[in-house]
Amino acid sequence: MTRTGTQVARVVFTRGAVDESIHEVHLAVVDAAGTVIARCGDAGLVTFPRSSSKPAQALPLALAAPELPSDELAVACASHAGTPEHRMTVMRLLERSGSTVADLRCGTHPPFDPATAATLIRAGEAPSPLHHNCSGKHAGMLLTCVLNGWPKDGYTEHGHPLQVRIRELHAELGGVDLEQVEAGTDGCSVPAFALPLHAVARIFAGLAHPAGAHAQALERIFAAMTSHPFLVAGLGRLDTTLMPLVPGLVAKMGAEAFYGIGLRDSPHGPLGVAFKISDGGERARAHVALAVLEALGLPLTPELRALAPATLHNWAGREVGGVRVELPLALG
Repeated sequence: MTRTGTQVARVVFTRGAVDESIHEVHLAVVDAAGTVIARCGDAGLVTFPRSSSKPAQALPLALAAPELPSDELAVACASHAGTPEHRMTVMRLLERSGSTVADLRCGTHPPFDPATAATLIRAGEAPSPLHHNCSGKHAGMLLTCVLNGWPKDGYTEHGHPLQVRIRELHAELGGVDLEQVEAGTDGCSVPAFALPLHAVARIFAGLAHPAGAHAQALERIFAAMTSHPFLVAGLGRLDTTLMPLVPGLVAKMGAEAFYGIGLRDSPHGPLGVAFKISDGGERARAHVALAVLEALGLPLTPELRALAPATLHNWAGREVGGVRVELPLALG
């Protein structure tokens, strides 16, 4: 595979006639066989998918709990907004393993949902670990430990059997050697795995076109996420809005402007897409996602285009600039 020599994509924010900010993007598109069919920049860039790894992190749960309700599997894949619906679903998942909120090791942050955050402030209450966007993933990990006979204690540690297995699955699903999966620690304290961009795209292609030993579990993850898009993120967030607008599409954001997409139906067959915005500029994510969908032959409806406006307005409603995407896809 060519790792250099292709142009990076760019999202350019303009003010008047001047380019004010530029976000560079590396992108890989793979087919159902895992072959890179298109790229921008370095398809072999080793980077952290962050929360885009959550479908792969949930695979041991899907394998161990084949009868788990789809909404609970969806929230195990989520970066949720902390709404009452999200929290109630996480609580049901916790109860299945005999766990409580005190067992969660994700930490605490204010809920992403503005209305939920305002309710806490009015009530003078502090957020709990249940409000953390990763609490569903952690609840799923606790249940996976119980079902496999692994200790719940230390479930976030790199040497725990669950995290060892999740690292192995990243390599297996991504089609790379285990040594190519590097490890760090995520914001919620579980291991974060870094691997080549094309390997993450292959993971999402595997969600769109499940095959092999894990096909049934991967199909259940795809169905859970696409059937419960609100649980995967929340109102007004890209994953939740995008999936219902494109039938057969599964998507998962990751921190620092990573994104993964699986396409079940495209003019090129099932595909996986992964991209990393180099500077972590998350405001450019929707623009890249829509540009690559269009480049792959999916028509963009007005509803889709509204997710990434081409014009910028100030607080008084005046048009002051624009956004353009430069996506020099190199084929093969």
